[in-house]
Amino acid sequence: MKVFNFFKKKDSPVAEKKVTVPDVPTHPFLERCEYLKNEFGLIIPEVYKTFFTRHKVAETNYFYSIFWEERRHDDYELIFYTEDFVRYVINRFDETFGDEADYELLQEILENGECEFVHRENKFSADHMDLSFLDACYEERGRNQEDLMIVLELSSDCGGGEYLILTSDKKGYSGGCYHGMDDKIEHQGHTIYYRILNHYRLVSDRILNKI
Repeated sequence: MKVFNFFKKKDSPVAEKKVTVPDVPTHPFLERCEYLKNEFGLIIPEVYKTFFTRHKVAETNYFYSIFWEERRHDDYELIFYTEDFVRYVINRFDETFGDEADYELLQEILENGECEFVHRENKFSADHMDLSFLDACYEERGRNQEDLMIVLELSSDCGGGEYLILTSDKKGYSGGCYHGMDDKIEHQGHTIYYRILNHYRLVSDRILNKI
């Protein structure tokens, strides 16, 4: 008769080795982006986060230093409109007011709105003028910042300026404008003007190629 050894020593389990993953410090630029978001409501797109964390760029660089300069909230109020957004605002103005539409008033609203965007609230608001119609249009389109060109001012003088673009299909680019540079939309015999940027160039190319 076979005797089974029920008391045969079992193999001891092998202790799992714990792998310690060293803490990877957060890149200073990512910390700065988080600060700009929390303090000013500025959302820095991935195109800049990726570039500035992969490439060693001096903080004094023309395009990089703009993220590190200490500024006030009203330094970030300037925005530019996309053509699609302006067309939407014009059409809604026509639909809302019909024959009583005052296009001179609409022109004034658009011009003031360019300098009265509140980033932390993602809205248009001003103390000196009612921008509720403009903000309502922005609300109807989902408060989508891609409808706007949100920018950081690189340099400016009485003749114009250069800007680093954070939103729209031109994010990742710089753009320039000079005083009085605008585009226009014709609507039922009325002409509406809005300020534009031009001379677009990829920021990454300008840094790497030093142009």
